[in-house]
Amino acid sequence: MIDIYLKKLGIVTLIYIVGFICILCVSGCSESANSGTNTDWVMDKSELEFQMQGNNPPTVKTLCAMAEILATQGRDSECEYVLKRIIQDNPKFLPAYNSLAELQMRQGRTNAAIQTLQHGLRVNSEDTVLLNNLGMCWIITRNYEDALKMFTKAAGIMPENMKYRSNMAVALGLMGRDEESLSLFKQLLPEDQANHNMSVLQEARNSNKPASTTISRIQNLQDATK
Repeated sequence: MIDIYLKKLGIVTLIYIVGFICILCVSGCSESANSGTNTDWVMDKSELEFQMQGNNPPTVKTLCAMAEILATQGRDSECEYVLKRIIQDNPKFLPAYNSLAELQMRQGRTNAAIQTLQHGLRVNSEDTVLLNNLGMCWIITRNYEDALKMFTKAAGIMPENMKYRSNMAVALGLMGRDEESLSLFKQLLPEDQANHNMSVLQEARNSNKPASTTISRIQNLQDATK
């Protein structure tokens, strides 16, 4: 896994399946208030209990909270059913696409996750969270060119978000476009750490080993911002 953190901006760039899931965890139903163009729906405990105990038909908030509980309990098939129901009944509720893709990635169903995120982008082609998460899927499948396209589009829509630029740097490095990758890294961290990240990416690119073997080799950016 390759982890890149930028503490002051609250940014995390992660490569490999576990990192991808972490991004989706903060971009799906449980944290939709922080998801850019995704709908803000935050529900408190009393509201959830009222809807669950009453005879009211479940709202998208109730169903999303239920899906989160099911995921926490490891009841994946039930969680997936609930999330698909949300998407079917409320196709514009974008956090559900991220939560479903997270679940599918956790199960190793990368192609299904890609289809889920693409479905969400057909609803809103400029949602930066969906674009970024799809880019992470392409990273995992080693389709770095399409990953770069997703990160670049997200960065163009939300240029103030450094996460997308750092993801661009990683994709460029994995593609062998070292000068461009290093230039972007230098915009985010000191030169020595940018150079370190480049050397790790070059090693990962030239090796047949999984990206997880490089986790301890990438410089943690939060050290640079303390």
